[in-house]
Amino acid sequence: MAIEAPEDKQLKTNRRFLERVQESDNGGIREYNERLILHAIRQHGEIASAELVRETGLSVQSISRIAKRLIGLGLIEKRNRRRIKGKVGQPSVPLSLKADGAYSIGVKIGRKSMDIVAVDFSGAIQVSKLFEYDFPMPSQVIAASNDGISDILAKLTKSQRERVVGLGVVAPYGLPDWHSELKSPASLAEEWAATDLREAVAATHDLPVWEEHDAKAACLADLLLHGIGARPNNYLFLFLGTIMSGGVVLDGTIVHGPHGYAGAIGPLPVPGALAPLEPDARNLTVPLLKVASRYVLNEMLRSAGLDSGKVLSGKTSSEVAAVRDWADYAARALAIGILSAISTFDFEAVVIDGDLPSDLRKYLVEHLDGHLDEQDFTGLVRPELLVGDLGNRARALGGALLPFYSNFVPERDLLVKPRASGFAV
Repeated sequence: MAIEAPEDKQLKTNRRFLERVQESDNGGIREYNERLILHAIRQHGEIASAELVRETGLSVQSISRIAKRLIGLGLIEKRNRRRIKGKVGQPSVPLSLKADGAYSIGVKIGRKSMDIVAVDFSGAIQVSKLFEYDFPMPSQVIAASNDGISDILAKLTKSQRERVVGLGVVAPYGLPDWHSELKSPASLAEEWAATDLREAVAATHDLPVWEEHDAKAACLADLLLHGIGARPNNYLFLFLGTIMSGGVVLDGTIVHGPHGYAGAIGPLPVPGALAPLEPDARNLTVPLLKVASRYVLNEMLRSAGLDSGKVLSGKTSSEVAAVRDWADYAARALAIGILSAISTFDFEAVVIDGDLPSDLRKYLVEHLDGHLDEQDFTGLVRPELLVGDLGNRARALGGALLPFYSNFVPERDLLVKPRASGFAV
């Protein structure tokens, strides 16, 4: 008789958990309604059954039946009774997500660093690892990511590992691109062209693996980890990483576009005079990413004889002259980019986040607000500016949320075709 290795038993336990979650008596309708309830609970933090009826439009009986099943699966739990202000009768029993109901792992592979995080069902980080490098060489990055995932899984308890629903791997679409700006080897592009990132991870870890663009993953984290009223239904998300990019939220859903590039406004042209690193200021235009990217800030700090790591790890980075100079260039260029975006779609707000310290994000948005005042919004509605609060961890968090999004967030496609998603798995 064959003896199962502990790892084999673990994988079968994971599969059984997911199979139980995905069981449905009424096809996509049942699954959609369950996801609808889970998503409403996530957005509100905790919510009573009566409020769920108003929020979802489902009947009292449906809410009761589905809640009972989700409690049985260990995905939600009842909280202490509370009295609703202005209401008489018995206090309500709120429902909330059960933090240890499910777990997921996110891997962010960037141009200068890699982050790996394990999150619980509420989105809170339980374990994390950071790897830094000069250039993302495929063989080294993949080996380190697989080792890091194994280390993180080993740090979870047995019951936590049994509820890991998958892995989310995120990276820029053009990870080896812009090698002249980043001073990376030209051969890097050829090596990544011959590498299947998702397959390389899936071959080592027998869990479902999702793959997505890093800025869209950050956008997903921004969308899911902020409660009711914190974000509008339609907004542009900009992430200022080593190379800036972004995402688009329409009707509360991440939009990819036919080629997956929705929100990637980095190539949008802005006046060449705003690019501080361009040798020839007479260039009529340059891509926005050559102004509002982290690599530009790093280079400006080096030119000033400063260590970018030390400066940007401090609490008062926005008081450094070179940082303020970069913020001025970036704010002017972003104002032009935002006006162009608003002219294309009527966004209610623009969220600015990035691999920047929190004080610098706030300083940049305040500066940007002033430069938006200089733009002509005649015939348009000026969007609200919001400061993102996830910072560098947003992309890895978004990666970890991909399996949750695909398994627990309502998608209209569930009602017409099975298990479709804009996110790649």
